[in-house]
Amino acid sequence: MKTDLEAVIQEVRSAESHLRGPDAESWAARLDRDHDRIEEALHWLLKNDPTSGLELALALPDYWHLRGKWAEGRAWLERFLAAISAPTPTLRCRALSSISGLAFRLGENEKARQFGNEALEIARSLGDKPLIVGALTRLARVGLRDNNPRQTIILCREALALAEEAGDEELSLTPLHCLAEATRMDGDYEGARNLYRRSLGLNRKRGDELVIGVETSNLGAVELWFGNVDTAVSLWQESFSLAHRTENRYLLPYPVAGLGEAAAAKDDWDRAARLLGAASGLFKASGAAMDPADVAAYEQAVARARAGLADAFARAWSSGESMTVDEIAAFI
Repeated sequence: MKTDLEAVIQEVRSAESHLRGPDAESWAARLDRDHDRIEEALHWLLKNDPTSGLELALALPDYWHLRGKWAEGRAWLERFLAAISAPTPTLRCRALSSISGLAFRLGENEKARQFGNEALEIARSLGDKPLIVGALTRLARVGLRDNNPRQTIILCREALALAEEAGDEELSLTPLHCLAEATRMDGDYEGARNLYRRSLGLNRKRGDELVIGVETSNLGAVELWFGNVDTAVSLWQESFSLAHRTENRYLLPYPVAGLGEAAAAKDDWDRAARLLGAASGLFKASGAAMDPADVAAYEQAVARARAGLADAFARAWSSGESMTVDEIAAFI
């Protein structure tokens, strides 16, 4: 087991630094192939060396995010944390912050808040700026699901100021994205458009396809709000193409939902119902909760499609919800 364990640890640690960038998909595919071996290593470490196991698990959150394995990741981190009697403050903080992020994706806002607050308290006591920024950003996301964008804006601005003090542009990327989301939820669509474009430009520079796809989809939502339907459709098609090519389970539902919203804006009720239903099916398959900034437009489009189709809505919705990803790609 020792030789194989060392090989798994080396592979996961090598993959960690490549899971947010131009090579993310090829590295994620390598971890896909070795998923069973990674699981075996985590099980062995949980029984025999939980501290090393937690350190290994903390190299995997970006992989879990790409593959929509939020519940799996949260469970592993919680099990390791419970198995360690006295983790170092830094290790505990990193684990709590990661659990908070995974819980947010699953819609477990109170758990995300609880773990995020504890992580922030530890990070502040350590004076560790990257850990503080991470915890602030976790809590900023909680504020979004609380429908409290002003609180999110405050937290994001604090995080951005700390990133600037640290002279770390990469550290600013996640709070910048959250600030854009909060600005949109607060009704400032022009401000959100500028922030999304800034985030998109920075992430194109570093080749982070996950965030490129996310911000392209978010810009689609902004353009639709401004009434630029064709521009929105083009952005969402670009985002879906990237998500489909990279098998990104987090991103996939959003451009599909957006294209459904665009169809509703054109009063194409059958197409709208099918695409909105397809997005619902993708969310159900991954177990993720929709990001708060996207909920209102999605629900409004569903209501309009339901009213437009009347008795025919349920059939169109069900047809969309049952589509595979490849069938959605062909339909789009």
